[in-house]
Amino acid sequence: MFHVTIHRIILLDSCINSMKTIEGMITFTYHDDIEKASKFYDDVLGLHPVMDQDWVKIYKAGADSHIGLVDSKHGYLKPSKDKPVMLSIIVQDIDAWHRRLTEKGVKTNHPPKEADGIHMTGFLTWDPSGYVIELLEFLTKPYGE
Repeated sequence: MFHVTIHRIILLDSCINSMKTIEGMITFTYHDDIEKASKFYDDVLGLHPVMDQDWVKIYKAGADSHIGLVDSKHGYLKPSKDKPVMLSIIVQDIDAWHRRLTEKGVKTNHPPKEADGIHMTGFLTWDPSGYVIELLEFLTKPYGE
């Protein structure tokens, strides 16, 4: 019995160690007007496009994180009126980000303010399809440097 248990532990450990690590993440959003959405993520937010096809566009949002835009006529999912996804983008200098957006005429919920008990400052805006975008700056990073 003991020999079988050790054999299983060694096999499990071998499987875990041979797995590749996660390289990053893409959150896909679905749009009826992908060109209008693309213009917002590119020109307004200033994100860098890493893939630009007719029906799918992917923007780099951080070191290993991306936001994908999918044309509603081609994607696996379809857009809905309610957007149960909030895209949270962690930034530095939240005040400069708020200035940038308001100077471009983008509506926000309020100027940057500190959230109760979370030790972060942020505000919300919306992309042309209605997805909520939270821009935030952690005053103390909860995940380390």
